Amino acid sequence: MTAPDRGPDGILTPAQRAAELTELGGFAVFQVGTDGLLSLSTALDAEHLAERFAATHAGLAAGTGLRREQVMPRTAVSAAQVGLVSRFWSIALASVALHDWVPALTTDLVRVAPGHRNPSPIALGDPDAGQRVEELSETVTTLETLVVHGAVAAVTRACQEHGRTSATVLVSNAASSLVAAARVVGGKVPGRAGFLDAVTRHLLQRPWLAAGGSYRRAEDDAGAGEAFKRSGCCLYYRLPGHGLCPDCVLVRPGHPADEHH
Repeated sequence: MTAPDRGPDGILTPAQRAAELTELGGFAVFQVGTDGLLSLSTALDAEHLAERFAATHAGLAAGTGLRREQVMPRTAVSAAQVGLVSRFWSIALASVALHDWVPALTTDLVRVAPGHRNPSPIALGDPDAGQRVEELSETVTTLETLVVHGAVAAVTRACQEHGRTSATVLVSNAASSLVAAARVVGGKVPGRAGFLDAVTRHLLQRPWLAAGGSYRRAEDDAGAGEAFKRSGCCLYYRLPGHGLCPDCVLVRPGHPADEHH
């Protein structure tokens, strides 16, 4: 696969792509160097994943003032998964928005930090790996192949298996994180916001992500348009100061999310 062209000026190098993503900030931060990073396939084995869960568990306890035994292990698993998949979505969608490029975020190529860090460093073993995209259907298909059924699904399956956490919770996390990433990246690259929204809606109709939630007409106001609703809860509401997320399946019409704890 070849790198995307930068018009008449020649080739956009991996370092240039990474720098432009990093300039957006937030979860889109990307790097070329892989020193000190593990392949995602290694990071998702039982031993390394247990260390990541433990670090996330400790971080949630410290951040909320709870004792570790007061934080549900499944909440830590959910948070660890969201931390990684949010990064993958942000990098992928920012690459589409800025460069018409989908990086190959597959388990053999993705490199991550061995432990839980925020934001977790992300790189590729082959920084040139990816595919140039142009129109909507090509972009959706390529994202599904190189990202959904690459790093996103791999992290989700590993967290389900080794973290003993419901597939409904985890696939909903993946879907919700996609919607959030599209909104954030679209806000930073407004000229591409509509395209990213269309990409997101099409991805959410594909079989694996469709189980995580969908866009629905607001039940409490017929004039409010559509909003994304998860099919499962991320479990954060069990932490002090966290109500239900606005897109949570547990939120009912007429009851704002922050009224639920």
